[in-house]
Amino acid sequence: MDLLLVGLLIFLFVAGVFVFTLGGRPSSNTASTIPAMACPPGFSPSLSYLENYGDTGIAYDEKQKAICMLQPDAQHSQTISYKDILVAAVVEEGSLVAKSMRTDEPGKQLLSHILSEEIKVLFQDHAEQAEGEQNTPSGGTSSNIQLRILINNPEHPVHQIHFLNMEAKKGGVIHNEAVAQVKNWQDLLSFLIRMAGKVGTGPGQTQPHDGQTATSQQQPEPAAVSNS
Repeated sequence: MDLLLVGLLIFLFVAGVFVFTLGGRPSSNTASTIPAMACPPGFSPSLSYLENYGDTGIAYDEKQKAICMLQPDAQHSQTISYKDILVAAVVEEGSLVAKSMRTDEPGKQLLSHILSEEIKVLFQDHAEQAEGEQNTPSGGTSSNIQLRILINNPEHPVHQIHFLNMEAKKGGVIHNEAVAQVKNWQDLLSFLIRMAGKVGTGPGQTQPHDGQTATSQQQPEPAAVSNS
């Protein structure tokens, strides 16, 4: 009996350590009460992710096709229409591993108002990086996986969310879970960026922002959202 109790305690301890050390609190198909409280009124998250070591994160309102960038100070959390998402990228150990961006003409115009040399570096492709400056992930471990998002807002254009912020073995449970989570969000943002590009030439296309927070507008429901 004592052995069973000890075994149970060890299992609970290991499970607790695993949950605590993972890069963040995972996305869910159930709306999280934390993002619902942090995002502006009227935003109903259907998916959310919150870092373990702070209140930075992201939430998605499927009905409005909008995202909310969760900040440590809830008063500064922004609701962003899918039309104002310009670039989404996954960066591991300083190296860009995935990127989606607006390539339609209205999207390029919005990017021209936002992109500075400093911002370009954050979203730069491997081939564009100067030789010797590329930060290649070390051997068999990784300690930093980020989702970087560029939006049409000159005051706060770049948002970075950590999905891994501790050293973990590549191919291990912690690393694989972080990769799967960030891929789900990258796939979703890529879908929204493509959708924005298709409607970007319409009469209601988004204009360059003057620093005001973007607002969501209801759009026709797409056939499906890829979260694979």
